[in-house]
Amino acid sequence: MAVTSRANPSLAASQSFEYRLQRTPVGVVLLDTDLRIRSVNPVALRLLAPAGQRLAGVDILSLHPGEARDKVAFLIERARASQDGTSSLVVTTAMGTLVAKVSRLEATPDAPPDGFLMMIHALVEAPMMGRTAGADLEVEGLAVAGAEAMAALCPLMKLPLVRGKGDVISLIDVTEVAFLVAQGHYAEARTATFSAFCPRPLADLERRLDPAQFVRVHRRYLVNMRHVRAAAREDGGWHLVMADAGETRIPVSRGKVEDIRRRLGV
Repeated sequence: MAVTSRANPSLAASQSFEYRLQRTPVGVVLLDTDLRIRSVNPVALRLLAPAGQRLAGVDILSLHPGEARDKVAFLIERARASQDGTSSLVVTTAMGTLVAKVSRLEATPDAPPDGFLMMIHALVEAPMMGRTAGADLEVEGLAVAGAEAMAALCPLMKLPLVRGKGDVISLIDVTEVAFLVAQGHYAEARTATFSAFCPRPLADLERRLDPAQFVRVHRRYLVNMRHVRAAAREDGGWHLVMADAGETRIPVSRGKVEDIRRRLGV
């Protein structure tokens, strides 16, 4: 008689949790007492730095927009003042759930603070995607492979925006967006009537938006081609005139010119 072994659900859940814990990307930032960055690990560099920017000596608060800056400052101040020198905060944003932890660093118990260690855990729930073409779908960085696979199945229909103070995230149809511009590791959305902070990186938005409508014409700009008002050749380069309130002129990268001209028929 064949004996069938059934897996222990509690053990399976524990092993699954341990696996996710081992693969969860963690950003590490070392700060001096003035909150300037001493060094970062590669994950934190991807999370915090705009393309090509060096972070050594940069004030950590300057990398965050006003809405997030106050939370980061509060987190660090709590670590500075607390008895055990630690503090943590769980933040749910449009990018996902983040756990930020800060520890005060001291050379000896009697010495003044020597700086702070910040750790950023990105909690990513990647679904079991099975095997594709004989290979496992691996987690890399912030579960990029899994995020891209899910993005292909679930494109953005609404864009999350933060307007004014507070944590209220409003949603608008992506068709209303004229263009998006990178602002550090976040983005700013421009419509025909207003601009607002979008708590998502431009690269992520590019993956999630319809490529037939939204085109990365420049490393800092993602343009909704339906909102292009005119195309102009200036100083040997091409610019797009957008249908936003300020009729913004957006540069087109040299490698994108032919594609944009074909799309616009010019």
